[in-house]
Amino acid sequence: MVNRGRWVKTAPEVQNHAGFKTNVLVSTLPAASWGNIAREFLAAKDHPDLLQSWTNTLMAEGWRQAGQELDDSALANRREPFSLEDLPPETLLLTCGVDVQHDRLETVTLAHGRTDTFVLDARAFWGPVNESDTPWAELDAFLAQTHIHPGGGILRMDAVAVDSSDGQTMDRVLAFCQPKLSRRIVPIKGADGQRPAIRPSATKGQRLFIVGVDGIKANLTERLMRGTSIRFSDTLDARFFEELASERRVVKYQRGAPKASWERIPGKRAEALDCVVYALAVRGLVGVNLDMREQELADRGTATPRPAVVKSKWLGNAGNRI
Repeated sequence: MVNRGRWVKTAPEVQNHAGFKTNVLVSTLPAASWGNIAREFLAAKDHPDLLQSWTNTLMAEGWRQAGQELDDSALANRREPFSLEDLPPETLLLTCGVDVQHDRLETVTLAHGRTDTFVLDARAFWGPVNESDTPWAELDAFLAQTHIHPGGGILRMDAVAVDSSDGQTMDRVLAFCQPKLSRRIVPIKGADGQRPAIRPSATKGQRLFIVGVDGIKANLTERLMRGTSIRFSDTLDARFFEELASERRVVKYQRGAPKASWERIPGKRAEALDCVVYALAVRGLVGVNLDMREQELADRGTATPRPAVVKSKWLGNAGNRI
């Protein structure tokens, strides 16, 4: 069978290099007989760790951990009656994540309490972002709004992350954020792998922050599956939840070592997920004393305004506050 086998080109559009994939089923070694492979599968199938190793090393396939794919319908059923216009009383901070598409700016706004995070709002500002000022002006006006806390105090956006990962729109993002750094409206770029939730870029001359998206997604998924510490406004539509549940965690082996990563579920978009990740990350730039903020809001006062001048070009060594 192996002698009569042939390689089949599955990506003819790729030129100048080739990649090959096979598994143990084509091995001619006696220990890799199909009978032995079947026996190893039967011994491993009821033990997730053994089955993962069998799948990775013998079948050359990625492993999806059980429970690492979210159910968007179940999440949507957890919606509650609160919104950006009707803040939950637990609200102490507001952050926003902005995903930049070529024809629109997508945003998600979060409220942060001491234990719970509230997804308040998701909206888009339409227009060609490289050619038109309209979506940027609308976003700026939205971010400048004040919001009345149930205790009577006033809240503003405490921090905003604007994605600059797309090289075609990066200059426009930097131009938008640069004069607003004192308001903690910062350009960010997502990066895979094990890294801090947010830190200043180490590249000289680049005034942007690097967001460790893998760790935030893992924590977000765990919170969503563990309970209700992530709570949702009843203003969010079905599309938001489909996009929030658009990725799943898989574990693959590289040189014998397991490596976890996130992959997009085919046919799904991920703007809402990206915005939530950015809004969670930028929470790390906010050094507000929560006891003081809570007291101010309860006393029907105004939340302490942010200083007009940034302490340093990296917003007060933000990486140490993550």
